[in-house]
Amino acid sequence: MITAFAHSDTMLSVIRTSNVVNLHYLPQNMHVFIDTNSNMPLQDIRGIMFLHLNEEPKKKVSKSLMIDARIYLLIWIENDEQIPRSFYITPGTYSTETILYTRDSISNEWTEIPSQIAKDKSEKSYRFFTIPAGKEMQILVRCKYARTNIITLNPYLINPIFFDDHVNNIHTNWFGVNTFTYVLCGLLFMMILFSMANYVQNYKREFLYYSVYAFSMGLLLFLKAVLYKRSTQFNFFNEEYLDYFLQITGYIFYIGFTRMFLGTPVNYPLLNRLFIIAEFVLGGFLLLFSIFYFGKFPFVYLTTTENISKFFLIFLGIMYLILGLVNRNKLMNYLLAGNISNLVMGSISQYIVLVPSTTLLPATGIFRQSVLFFEVGILLELVFFLFGLVYKNKVELIEKVKMREAIKLEAERQEYEKELAVLRAQQDERSRISADMHDELGSGVTAIRLLSEIARQKSKEHPIDEIPKISYNANELMTKMNAIIWSMNAGNDTVNSLVAYIRSYASEYLDNFKMDYKIKVAAEIPNTEISGVRRRNVFLVLKESLNNVMKHANAEEVIISIDFNDNNIIIEINDNGKGIDPEKLNQFGNGLKNMQRRMESIGGTFDISSGTGTTVKLTVPIH
Repeated sequence: MITAFAHSDTMLSVIRTSNVVNLHYLPQNMHVFIDTNSNMPLQDIRGIMFLHLNEEPKKKVSKSLMIDARIYLLIWIENDEQIPRSFYITPGTYSTETILYTRDSISNEWTEIPSQIAKDKSEKSYRFFTIPAGKEMQILVRCKYARTNIITLNPYLINPIFFDDHVNNIHTNWFGVNTFTYVLCGLLFMMILFSMANYVQNYKREFLYYSVYAFSMGLLLFLKAVLYKRSTQFNFFNEEYLDYFLQITGYIFYIGFTRMFLGTPVNYPLLNRLFIIAEFVLGGFLLLFSIFYFGKFPFVYLTTTENISKFFLIFLGIMYLILGLVNRNKLMNYLLAGNISNLVMGSISQYIVLVPSTTLLPATGIFRQSVLFFEVGILLELVFFLFGLVYKNKVELIEKVKMREAIKLEAERQEYEKELAVLRAQQDERSRISADMHDELGSGVTAIRLLSEIARQKSKEHPIDEIPKISYNANELMTKMNAIIWSMNAGNDTVNSLVAYIRSYASEYLDNFKMDYKIKVAAEIPNTEISGVRRRNVFLVLKESLNNVMKHANAEEVIISIDFNDNNIIIEINDNGKGIDPEKLNQFGNGLKNMQRRMESIGGTFDISSGTGTTVKLTVPIH
């Protein structure tokens, strides 16, 4: 039978361990001495009265003072069996230095127990020792805790065959928080992939910043779950320094992400200045914490820096909330909701850390874990960020569509202006050519016609056959040239001008043949433009139609009607002549085909019909 007990001058506590997996020395029975100077000679400890943890003087010792000190635990253990017995002993999970001593019964001196750690075990806080058969031992455990607020004085004496069960039990006994943590880490990992994909596609730095934030928080929580109550060297470093580094780094990048996501430099200048100051302040806290940690400063420097920085984050969240409510829009509403969730949950988490004895929460269970509220805050922030991202993408998509339409309209406007400039240049060139023709050729043709008339008058007694021909051709040339000049002059590109020119030409032409005629024009003429090409082709077809009447119809009367319908000009030329014999239609073949081609080239139609006389109908679109 193995008997272990804690001893003082006034009390003897005995706990038997023969059938117990884990022997846990309750705090009120464990004798503890705290060497605050960490340099007291080991031999002087034997004269010091060990304190009970439930005594009043002990309650006044702060956790930070315990961390910077060496702590000594004293037990007695007796083996009354006939074989040696071995055990593991630990003062608590986060003991970075655990050394066992025993007092020699002869010399009354403390000596270190050798071979304290089993070679196949990675847990640094556990020490292995053996009690010879039939012996009683005084065991003095000297320990030094990791520099973190989560340390507890929680000593165990463990049978080696139950060692792995013991370690796994305290690692997994986290009330289900680790399951929630792994789920949240998976979500953060997906957000990293999502953010990096957005960054690669759009080169927006806010997604790169958010991926760093998600990576920092995801790694922090993942290490918390994987290393929970593991006494490995890396977990000591993680709890002392790395978790704070990841947390502050994540918040710095999250602030940078918020600045870019909301466009605070342009949209919220005051909030932008607050965020920039916050980034530098948090960077300063991280630098101070690093100096205090690697410079081996007292733990109070570390915990004070950490607590002040977390209170600063709460203050920053409140200021962000105030400024956001003053200048908010729908996009900011989502981030504000995430910030409020993170602020409330983070405050509860910090309260549990600072006031572990609070009665506002259940005494045990999942809701007593500060990390749970911290993780719920991150999860809610993640959910509201996704809502905000969906809303922002919708707004940006609408803006992109509007921008494309604006660019398209601008391109069309520029193309229209370019075409307009070309048309103006063409019109200017037409006006110049028509003016040159009028000035240069017109005067020459007029001179030829006058000279031919003078020559004809002088040669009445001896007529020359060629002179009348010269006069006739000069007149024809003048008429054709006037028509060309009229069609090229951009100032005549109106329906009014076309109608007036048709009436003038038809009257003059038919008067020359002493033909009875009527010209009917609609009461209202559209005040719109018509291109020079259309004017010229309509006039030439009309001219050819009148020419055919004079040459072939043997008509006594011609009626010209000009009307307008559905943005079209409708011109009809009716004569009371002999009509067109279908068998002789081929003799007019080329002329009619040319007239039809001219009308088709300007989008119009040409129809000819024969009955009592001949009717030619022209339909021309104005535009």
